[in-house]
Amino acid sequence: MTDEKRDVRAKIRTYKDKDTGEDKNVYATVGTAWVSEHGSKIVISLDSVPVGTEWGGKLFINKPYEKKEEKSEDTISLKDIPF
Repeated sequence: MTDEKRDVRAKIRTYKDKDTGEDKNVYATVGTAWVSEHGSKIVISLDSVPVGTEWGGKLFINKPYEKKEEKSEDTISLKDIPF
């Protein structure tokens, strides 16, 4: 791990993909991890812990997830609302 921050994620549930029938996992970001100032320790800061889910006690450290902005053709402008 370098000096950049990473997401700490937990698997919270599994579902079947409608198209393929394949089992897929859903993850939630529960904190952040980074290497300490002097590079001697990995620091993990948890914001939450999954409760009442399929969480098996494992946490994963990943590069931050970047959401892709999707532009929908169904987008409504605030100017189109009549009130």
